[in-house]
Amino acid sequence: MRAESGANANPIISHVVNSAIAYTDALTAYYGGRVDQKDHAAAVKALRDVLGNRLPNAQQKRLNRILRRKDEAQYGARHAPLSRGLELLNELKEFAGWAEAAIRES
Repeated sequence: MRAESGANANPIISHVVNSAIAYTDALTAYYGGRVDQKDHAAAVKALRDVLGNRLPNAQQKRLNRILRRKDEAQYGARHAPLSRGLELLNELKEFAGWAEAAIRES
């Protein structure tokens, strides 16, 4: 089933957020031997701690933009527009591409 223009994009955003967390966990596990399973708000800091300067600022900002939507998408009462879901999906594609390349190239 495809989402239509008036559809609630919160389920899409929730999957995007969870995927970004999974990529972050993969990176922190691969490079630092640890995974943060409790505080997803600290995921960006954990990634920076593990990667240091190997984490590009653009990717850090991208991850922050995605993770900021977690509570709103998963627990909020308002419907998110499909355009926001698609925007975050594109952000995830960029982050995922970088993350996969970072693991492949090491």
